[in-house]
Amino acid sequence: MTLVEQIVSHNIGRSVKAGDLVERLPITKMFMNEVIAPPALAYFQNDFGNTLKNVDPAKQVYDPSRIFLIPDHTVPSSSAKVSEGMDMMREFAGKTGIKMFKEGDGVEHILMAESGHIVAGDIVIGTDSHTDTNGAINALSFGAGTTDAQLAMATGFMYNFTVPKSIYFNLTGKLGLGVSGKDVILYIIGMLGAQGCSKMVAEFGGKGIASLNMDDRFSMANMCVEMSARTGIFEYDDEIDKYINATGTQWDSFKSNFENDLSSYEKVIDIDLSAIEPMVAFPHLPANVIGISKLDEMIERSQRESSHSFASVTDAIVNNAYIGSCTNGRLSDLAIGARIVNDRQVHPDVNLIVIPGSRKIYNQILENGDFAKYAKAGANLESSNCGPCFGKHMGVLSNKGKMISSSNRNYKGRMGHGSSLVFLASPATVAASAIEGKITDPRKYLK
Repeated sequence: MTLVEQIVSHNIGRSVKAGDLVERLPITKMFMNEVIAPPALAYFQNDFGNTLKNVDPAKQVYDPSRIFLIPDHTVPSSSAKVSEGMDMMREFAGKTGIKMFKEGDGVEHILMAESGHIVAGDIVIGTDSHTDTNGAINALSFGAGTTDAQLAMATGFMYNFTVPKSIYFNLTGKLGLGVSGKDVILYIIGMLGAQGCSKMVAEFGGKGIASLNMDDRFSMANMCVEMSARTGIFEYDDEIDKYINATGTQWDSFKSNFENDLSSYEKVIDIDLSAIEPMVAFPHLPANVIGISKLDEMIERSQRESSHSFASVTDAIVNNAYIGSCTNGRLSDLAIGARIVNDRQVHPDVNLIVIPGSRKIYNQILENGDFAKYAKAGANLESSNCGPCFGKHMGVLSNKGKMISSSNRNYKGRMGHGSSLVFLASPATVAASAIEGKITDPRKYLK
């Protein structure tokens, strides 16, 4: 059985395989952010209002302890409308007993796992496409729209779920100097393309996962949707066990592991981690990937083959850099960047933005000295939010903006003006590039 087949089977109490229809899929945990929660809650109250009008508010949702509201995209609030939406969320949470986090507590895809609310074997939905991030801890986790969210909130189920097929990525070798999980997933997306895992689950295992820390795995699971995967899941191992146990969460210790028979998989792909170098995705698609040693070749190619999703790039110069996001805002991500900028200055033409992924991580870098390293280098450090990633606030690009970012998407206009250019890379590559004012191999700063 594939990992997704094992997790679904465990949760519904019967054996299933890819292609099977599950009429009622139990949802272990669900969460919503302030972008989707206000309309979803309004629909919920309108659609179920008459049915629930005489029901105790605490019983209007299927289980308040399993539902979470997380303001993270535009916090601190960027408008009166956003503030009104968060007021609505607080009111709903207050009457139903749902947990609502504070603004700045963290980005949803970091906060839920970090705080121990998601564990291996869970089935999780969130109102954001990068909910797949939680697959790093051996959970089945994927994005959902307002309809599925409100039904799950009322009943605890997602309806008419078809068990997806899976691709098995057999990881071998180990990461080299200056190479991270972000480089691995960019390499895979570049190899398979934007539709390379369409509607399937990307499942990761093999001896190579031992060289990936949890932050590497979260980055990889996070970006599986960029190759159109339904989600990504890592095989359970000691690293996941230690991560979950460190949160202090009590759980049933369910774990899904690969079986010797891989015939259940749609495809098996071997990935040698030791062969991967720092990678860069060119605008305007995460699949426009090249190894940093071939940067000049990609620049020339972009001028010959430019299209709506592949911008013509004239040089490697950047004027903005961003370390953060649900992809790369974790402690080790910020640590490698701080190591590179330490005792150096950000290039005078570059605006370096650094955003820790949660309040806990923010406080950790204050305590360990990394915050000061960034500040002394000339970076702008902000409280936890998603603002720059989707061009909302905290660093929106102009028509002349050229950003190198550790986030997950570089679509046309994603981070600001439609004429801006966004390159995706690891935090190490972003930090090195911020120092030099051009896309730079980070390994020169790590020897």
